[in-house]
Amino acid sequence: MAEELRTPRNIIRWSPAIAVLLWWTIRLSTTGRVPFETGISIGVLVHFALLIGVALTAAFQRIEGAEFIDRFKLALRPVVLYALLASVSTVCYHHVVCAQATELRLLERERFIDQSLSDEAAFAVLQENDPALAAMDLETARERAKSSLRFQFDPLWHFTASLLMWIAAAMSAVFVTSLLGQWLRS
Repeated sequence: MAEELRTPRNIIRWSPAIAVLLWWTIRLSTTGRVPFETGISIGVLVHFALLIGVALTAAFQRIEGAEFIDRFKLALRPVVLYALLASVSTVCYHHVVCAQATELRLLERERFIDQSLSDEAAFAVLQENDPALAAMDLETARERAKSSLRFQFDPLWHFTASLLMWIAAAMSAVFVTSLLGQWLRS
């Protein structure tokens, strides 16, 4: 079994799953030990490092006589799979495992909006500097800000935004690693 895992095709096949397990290990070990925003930064940076690792693993496999496009296509599959798994993992982490902390952060941000938009005189000053605010009253501005915040914390939006970001990062990483692999092998 151990020898089967070491073959190049199996390493490529299992690298996204191994990378996601590593991310979960790191992310769960930091839960409750770092502030909310720091945890998000750690999660993103670890995902990005693992994505590059999966791309490098796939790009530097021996493919005899392979052209750049073949190397690119071969490397793209596991990295895009990792991007999908990374997005699902991020949403599961924030909206299932740490749902209470995420909900608390949403409530904190809503309270900040209420406090920031509680004074009519301060809102009038804001309206002078922002033409979009000049066209609405205080209660409308407060509800729009809260609605925008709730949209940002929605799990479906969270998944979509992270998937788009990781797919773009995956394609860029595979392009660079495939070029690098082609250049180093020639």
